[in-house]
Amino acid sequence: MRNRGPRLRSCFVGFSYLLAALGLACLIFGAVIPLAAGILFLTALMVCFTLETYQKIPIHPPIRFSIWVTGLVLVPLIYLVWKPPILDLTVWFLIFILLTRFVFKSELNDYLYGYLISIVCLLIGALFIQDMVFGLLFLSFYLVLCWCLMFYNMMVERVGTHCPPSEFRHTGEHEATGFSLFALSATMILASFLLTAVIFVSFPRLGLGFLALDSGGGPVSGFSNQVELGEVGRIKQNDSVVMRVEFRKNGQVYRPPYKVLWRGVNLDHYDGKTWFSTMPPAWQALNIRDRGAQLFTVPAPREMVIQDIYMESFNSPVVFTYGIPLEIEGTFRKLQMDQGYSLKSLDKHTGPRRYTTIADIGNPITNYPHPTHFNIRNIYPDRFLQLPKTSPRTLKLARNLVNAGDPETVKAHKILKYLKRNYGYSLDMKRKTHESALDEFLFERKEGHCEYFASAMAVLLRLNGIPSRIINGFAGTEWNELGQYMVVRQTHAHSWVEAYIPGLGWQVYDPTPPDPTAVSHSPNMLARRLDLMRLYWQRYVIRYSMQDQMQLVDYFGQETQNFKDRWKNWKAPSFKEMLSTLQNHPWVLLLIVAGFLGWRFGSKKYQWRITPWAPRWPFAVQMYRQMLKRLESQGIFKPDHSTHLEFLNTLTGLPPEQREAVESITQFYERNRFGNRPCSSSEQHHIQSLIRQIRIPGP
Repeated sequence: MRNRGPRLRSCFVGFSYLLAALGLACLIFGAVIPLAAGILFLTALMVCFTLETYQKIPIHPPIRFSIWVTGLVLVPLIYLVWKPPILDLTVWFLIFILLTRFVFKSELNDYLYGYLISIVCLLIGALFIQDMVFGLLFLSFYLVLCWCLMFYNMMVERVGTHCPPSEFRHTGEHEATGFSLFALSATMILASFLLTAVIFVSFPRLGLGFLALDSGGGPVSGFSNQVELGEVGRIKQNDSVVMRVEFRKNGQVYRPPYKVLWRGVNLDHYDGKTWFSTMPPAWQALNIRDRGAQLFTVPAPREMVIQDIYMESFNSPVVFTYGIPLEIEGTFRKLQMDQGYSLKSLDKHTGPRRYTTIADIGNPITNYPHPTHFNIRNIYPDRFLQLPKTSPRTLKLARNLVNAGDPETVKAHKILKYLKRNYGYSLDMKRKTHESALDEFLFERKEGHCEYFASAMAVLLRLNGIPSRIINGFAGTEWNELGQYMVVRQTHAHSWVEAYIPGLGWQVYDPTPPDPTAVSHSPNMLARRLDLMRLYWQRYVIRYSMQDQMQLVDYFGQETQNFKDRWKNWKAPSFKEMLSTLQNHPWVLLLIVAGFLGWRFGSKKYQWRITPWAPRWPFAVQMYRQMLKRLESQGIFKPDHSTHLEFLNTLTGLPPEQREAVESITQFYERNRFGNRPCSSSEQHHIQSLIRQIRIPGP
């Protein structure tokens, strides 16, 4: 090791504390802990650093117990008794361990636990910091962590991983690291980071498509061709995320209306217990990557919106749509549409998918007027008017709700209004009678969930001669304002009705009243941030595509052009403008003065050279060379073939004072250069004073 530059122990300890400070900074910038508490913890960290610099800590734990094991008992106990937020409890416990680890250590290996806690703090901060501050913190953390591991390995080479504090406390005190080590390691670390980034943006992922793993199992109940009445209610008991959707309109983020109906399967046949789909396939086609498939045409589109849908593993081949989809492109290989305009993927896997649709959402109550790939046949007469065995009470209700001469639209609205006003919402549908499920809902219970409301309206419409069908899908109402996208969960599963009105086509009717408990189940801030991180991971890591590459190239191309334009138009500021800038921004002048003073202090203390890559020799070698230069100024030269002791014996003509100084410097050189003895600061000052005794003759 070299004798000039920071000491090994100082680097090891300093970077360990700096890493912990960066971990705390992530929690502070993410507002995970209050600013006042963050400053208090950083102050405590600085106190610990000062104590460790003076070798007062770390010390061996006074009693033998594991803080981790104790925490596994205390943390759940505190949570069960006082019910604090789980994130706050976890963060405070981690900070407690972090600070106590700096005070108490049983072995050198304990520093690694501190590094691990700092990494966890960084990951928690990543959930809450949404700007470029996290990029700077992450880059600094990455660099400092690499230095920590590098100096930790140097310490391990000298004392081992299980060395107690009493033995490793003084390790590395007399070993210097050299500034070139930092320059070289920082260059290599940053180069590896940049290389990783280049590889990441150079090789797009293929998408999950046919490479995705099959999640196994059959289709989700409620989204198949056969759905028993009540199954959608069981889906609503699960709050797992089904898909996340980003909306764009005219190149800008778009937030759709409060309630978005995501159309899934259509069911046309009802036997009193179960709904079936008897719709035969009408069209199928291969998905062409980056081109997709054309679905419908709208003569005069009202509101065109691009929808980027990221589906999680959901055991159903259904492709959910909102509005009238004109085009669709995704990771599926083959797409199929039935005569009820329901889409599904024909791929064998049912894992995560990503697809993009261009849809007209300007008329939310009308669906699919003009299919592109097939003509509407006469498929209506019996299929959408089919009825199960109906009780006299149900038939009487259907006739009493409308007038025989009412138009179809009036009849539909009267039935819709009756159900919304006279029935309540409930997910508790335990049977209380032996009547049919629909009769029990209409006349006994008078409350239920969406599937009962939709089934009741469809039957009442058919009893009045209006073709109708049930649609099972999702009602998207949750909006993540942090990432500006919609979250659709299984709890948002929904059923509604499509009725065929002559001259208008299929009209959407949703007779279900609002769920009074829906607001209380809205996710908290932490849940929304975690969901945003999942979307970012899926969007920018797993699903990074060639389109993203092109957007990145376009971005850098535009920024490069902007820089060139600014460079061409740049003019050197005049002295008056610079003076005005310094007056308006005095901190710039302070930075210049502080930088100059820091450079002067560093160059004087560490003898920085103009050439940063010049070799740094040990202190004994430097002093011996300075002595030779002073002797050369007096005309005394050391022959190349002569050793230092032989050269000393030839210096008989020097004055006694200089002769003693040269002899002492030579002995110091021999002892420290070849004996690898440490050099204290007092010895260094003494040798430097001896150098000054070898006078340089004046002009």
